[in-house]
Amino acid sequence: MDYDKLPDIPKEFFNSETKQPFSNCLVCECNLMEESQPYAIERAIRHYPEMALKSVVFEYALCAKCISQMENELSSETKMSIMKYFSENLDLSSRPKWQPAEDEDEEPIPFDVSEWIDSCSVKGVPRRELYEYTLCARCIGEKIIPEVVPYMISGLAQDDLVDLFSNKSLGFLDDFTDKHFSGPPEFKELFKGRPILV
Repeated sequence: MDYDKLPDIPKEFFNSETKQPFSNCLVCECNLMEESQPYAIERAIRHYPEMALKSVVFEYALCAKCISQMENELSSETKMSIMKYFSENLDLSSRPKWQPAEDEDEEPIPFDVSEWIDSCSVKGVPRRELYEYTLCARCIGEKIIPEVVPYMISGLAQDDLVDLFSNKSLGFLDDFTDKHFSGPPEFKELFKGRPILV
């Protein structure tokens, strides 16, 4: 894919503190703005519909190298269970389509991130009805890569995924939380035991 034809990263995936794209990997701190370095973004949100409020529970970006290293820490049993879960529950045929114009005569299919993240990609529940959900995206430089991601996963689907994790994999996730996230204990507890979706 031609880098220049990719859509810019939508604000929904900006760092909530800087209001800009994430600049560094959470783990190795490499510069993510280098065009050759693909990376993933994950942002968990707690939603209070009755008060029309949303708060970011945690967010981070991970480079492809660190993602690969993290995947190696998960047990084979966990990885197989997750792959099976997504293959059985993720309806790729209903995902939005996006295609840049390959030549001047071709009409592009525009990229509208709201179409990708307005409902849970597994459960189909609209985002406005959820109390907890996670947004995920794959990016390169200042561009988003619209393929299977971006997507939104509800807390309901995450509960399903947690049940698929082995004790070894859950232990790794808890260690990851303790090492990389600070803040109020209640926020850390929300993240503990949650699968990393990127």
